[in-house]
Amino acid sequence: MNLLVALLAMLIGYLAGSVSFARLVSRQFAPQQDISKIVVEGMDGEGRFESDSVSATSVRLHLGPGYGCLVGILDILKATIPALVFKLWIPDTPYYLLAAGMAVVGHNWPIYYRFHGGRGISPSMGGMLVVDWLGVVVTNILGLASDLVIRNPILSSGIWLGLMVPWIWLGPHGWPERIYSVAVAIIYSVSMLPEWRQMLDLKRKGELEKLQLATEVRVKSRVDQGVAQQRSVADLLSELISKVRRKNSDR
Repeated sequence: MNLLVALLAMLIGYLAGSVSFARLVSRQFAPQQDISKIVVEGMDGEGRFESDSVSATSVRLHLGPGYGCLVGILDILKATIPALVFKLWIPDTPYYLLAAGMAVVGHNWPIYYRFHGGRGISPSMGGMLVVDWLGVVVTNILGLASDLVIRNPILSSGIWLGLMVPWIWLGPHGWPERIYSVAVAIIYSVSMLPEWRQMLDLKRKGELEKLQLATEVRVKSRVDQGVAQQRSVADLLSELISKVRRKNSDR
């Protein structure tokens, strides 16, 4: 490996990952909203959950699912594009993995925003798409299936990433890709520790189930402390299937 090229890949990946599309989109469409903190509780006032993640999830809760989806796509691309550039420029080398991995680091700890970022799910997906796009598709399908059982978007959002580790290790990949998959999973796990601790505390209090089964939650960190629909992709998919079945039965 060329040390200068490796450092270049890491720098470009980190700077690209540090771009906070969550902040940029929220400033453009809802400048009055402060998405740097999420305070969510059930409609009955139980199950209070807080997070300082600035990500597609915080945008979804504050602005709605459409804007959240937009931010998620942009966060995916900010890892995919640098990784793809290095893979096409210098193929058969691990430089693209350095760019992809540092994009996740930049997303979680962005230099432009005093190292206050998200949790890395979207840029992790962006990098993994360059490593093994089929694995991303398969593991996300399995993650959606698990979400129908777990009914907890915070837990189920990272399941696909955990599944990617054995997928990469058991597939036709080399050691750089295997190490990369483990490193990205560790980065995500470290950044999620505060949320996981809160969920354990809510479970001890008996409030976790009420919060995760609530179809709507109150977002107290919004300017108007409005109500947001708590729907995961699995929920939307289940609703779509139900609508199709009803239409077929009415015919």
